[in-house]
Amino acid sequence: MIRIKRDSAMWQLGFCALTAGLVCGAHSAWGQAPSTAASAVAPNSVDDGSDQPELDSHESDVDASSSEPQSSADDGGTASAKLGKDRETSLPDDALSLAAPRREELARQAVARARDMSLAFRLAAEKAMPSVVKILCRTREQSDSPILDVIGGSDEQVFDSVGSGVIVSEDGIVLTNHHVIEEATRIEVRLPDGREFGVRETKSDPRSDLAIIRLDTEERLPMADLGSSRDLHVGDWVLAIGSPFTLDSSVSAGIISGTGRYRQLSSVVTGQFIQTDAAINPGNSGGPLLDLDGRVIGINTAISTRTGAFQGIGFAIPIDRAKWIMSELLEYGEVRRAFIGVGTAKVPYAVARQIGLGRTRGAMVNRLVPGYPGEKAGLQVGDLIVEFNGQPIDGPAEFAEIVQQSPIGEPLPIVVFRGGERVEMEVELTSRR
Repeated sequence: MIRIKRDSAMWQLGFCALTAGLVCGAHSAWGQAPSTAASAVAPNSVDDGSDQPELDSHESDVDASSSEPQSSADDGGTASAKLGKDRETSLPDDALSLAAPRREELARQAVARARDMSLAFRLAAEKAMPSVVKILCRTREQSDSPILDVIGGSDEQVFDSVGSGVIVSEDGIVLTNHHVIEEATRIEVRLPDGREFGVRETKSDPRSDLAIIRLDTEERLPMADLGSSRDLHVGDWVLAIGSPFTLDSSVSAGIISGTGRYRQLSSVVTGQFIQTDAAINPGNSGGPLLDLDGRVIGINTAISTRTGAFQGIGFAIPIDRAKWIMSELLEYGEVRRAFIGVGTAKVPYAVARQIGLGRTRGAMVNRLVPGYPGEKAGLQVGDLIVEFNGQPIDGPAEFAEIVQQSPIGEPLPIVVFRGGERVEMEVELTSRR
């Protein structure tokens, strides 16, 4: 369990696979705790700490997307009519003072609205449920942990780790967390319909904490609908599905509490995450986070907690980053990350106003690695990067994420503000592994 000390309070940030005597290899449900600790990451600087002199790339994902205010035409009476309807159906402070028929009508309206929301949850869960799997792993030859009894049954006592995953292709590709299958000597995957499969091969990317499992089957399997994490907003309803504490196909509901949350989950895993208050517990790791259309928008990964159990703060890897990682693993067996050799920081508010950005956005160049693409392209310390390869840049973490996933070895456009003037140039990225 990673502990981050903030304001004299000890916070624990832990992965959410359920292991024998361990919660994600970090915190035990029976009170055990490791000595591993990680330092907090400076919020305004970008550096992934790799052994190369890289300054721009850390595992991050973008999704601090903004929404345009929406307006609607009105014939002059629609708005007032709607307001009158809202007043008519709202419950007065003293509902008991109403006549019985009026109270019953208000109750029916309230229940109808609640049932609409319940139906949305149910349909989203039913759409995704067949593709969400339980992953059982054996990571040690022998274990006398009481968790084996929790997992239950003589058949399952050969396993000491439980996580979740989601089927992303009909031929049996499962997306999950790296820490769910890390160091596993045996893996078994179970579907909600009772089918059980062994594993043909696995491929992992520890830096993103993502992995893919190819099931040993020729059957066509139910696959999830993968959505996008670019259009998410704080307050959106979401569902988390997985096997918390080995409880198969468990569903919890919540909202998106934050997007683009930059966190260092371990000495290796760093990036931007979706924050949610949908309950995520040990065993949920690798399971999907869904929108109300039943589409996967994230992979549940970690929680921030003082107790080792869920306390309302969970993190999911955005599905757009997960799809890129998965495609790299499937095609190359590893993740190729592009590198520009630029260190960036958040643009100060006063500077953003001075050059007319309208709001604080972009990434300010504060360091350049000699001989690397950024310097070769003509970037200078103090440049404000506002666009890269046709994509607007909201901040340093987003810039690093976009750079990592960009094509290698071909000219890409980059737009900066320098001395208050807009400057356009091209850069060819190099590969960093």
